[in-house]
Amino acid sequence: MIVSFLVRSIKGSLIAKMLKKVGSPAIRLTDVIKMSKSYELVVSIRDALTSSVSSSRVLAFLDRLCRVAPRSNMLSSKAYDLSRMVERPFQLITSPWALPLGMLFFFWLSLVRVSPNTILLLYSVVISISIAIAIASREEGLRVADTRSLVLLTGLLMFIIGYVAFVIQISRVGGLPLLNDELRKGLSPLLNYLAWTTVPGTAFLLSSLDLRRCSAYALTVVGFLPSFFLAFRTEMIAYLLAVMVVLYHKELIGKAHIILGLILAGVFFVGVGAIRSVTTGLVQDPILSVLYRPTITVAALDTIVRLYGLRPVTGGWVHLAALSSLGLIRGTRYGPRTLISIYTRGRRTVSTTATLVGGPLLDWGLLGALIVPFIIAYLMTLSYKISAQGTHLLGPYAVFYAYTLVGIETGILDINIYGYLLISSIIVILSLRAGNEQD
Repeated sequence: MIVSFLVRSIKGSLIAKMLKKVGSPAIRLTDVIKMSKSYELVVSIRDALTSSVSSSRVLAFLDRLCRVAPRSNMLSSKAYDLSRMVERPFQLITSPWALPLGMLFFFWLSLVRVSPNTILLLYSVVISISIAIAIASREEGLRVADTRSLVLLTGLLMFIIGYVAFVIQISRVGGLPLLNDELRKGLSPLLNYLAWTTVPGTAFLLSSLDLRRCSAYALTVVGFLPSFFLAFRTEMIAYLLAVMVVLYHKELIGKAHIILGLILAGVFFVGVGAIRSVTTGLVQDPILSVLYRPTITVAALDTIVRLYGLRPVTGGWVHLAALSSLGLIRGTRYGPRTLISIYTRGRRTVSTTATLVGGPLLDWGLLGALIVPFIIAYLMTLSYKISAQGTHLLGPYAVFYAYTLVGIETGILDINIYGYLLISSIIVILSLRAGNEQD
């Protein structure tokens, strides 16, 4: 509907006709760039990379290993597959509807007694998200261009950059943070952000490569190592969710793998938090302290509502703090979640999560709390819908899916996640064509 109308009408719009008559400087510049040797070189490199990856020695080696390895029922999705009677719940879990359902489930897990305004806010956001999903699901008159090479190239660059940054990071600190929590103090934030690009990178590669089941599993394990050894819970869970969605929709895993993936995500959520609590001296009931997280997070959101109502407070600075805290723009040196801690009258030495809604609510009030999740849900659903026409677009959808679900607790307030969602959005937009348009 909305996107379909824009895509169909852009070529016939008044602006487009005027640009054709006068000759747009941007169009002339584009033509000059396309005729340049530099552009030809970049295109040649892209074509060489994307065409050689599928026939690379690495993938050939993985295929040989898969042939030599004994066939195990553990590697067969059919061995785990459940009855077709339970197909619908699994489609629901891996679809955009997981977002509103996940929000409701997260709030129901909390033990805090929230104010009536917070309850009203929660259900209003869930309704807003549901409307966005319904609208995007009804988009018609669109087809998908072949952007597989773009997704593959983007994923490959992300994967390589991530691994290089990971190796540099662990070399700097002299060990693996998973095994020694003290090493986390010496980690470079910039290198962390770069290392975490293996998460979307692996999702993009899995969606754009035609891999056998064993090779896909091997790539999944290799891609997980940076997030696992750096021991950041958010990235681990996001990784599991992203690859789970891609592999499931490409029919490389079955329903029981989904159950296993969700169990592993829960184990990492509880286990890493518990280990960190023990290593930092919080040895009394570390598992209970982690399980109490939904209550703490919902309580933080409720505190915002009780203190400030549903009006704007910070004017965008909570989200901009993702940039200013790194010195990229002028502003506060506190991170977004530290600002939330300050505004909820907590300590400046800790960070506070306030759900997917807390940041937009502080910055832009009720309007922001409704519009931001609406936009995210719309783009996520659109990417999901068009991935049916091209499985290479499962990568962008998986990025939306994973980081939005994780953001139910943490919020979407990090510069790297801004970047992942922006890249995924650009790929989705570049893939859209009107139904009668020729490439």
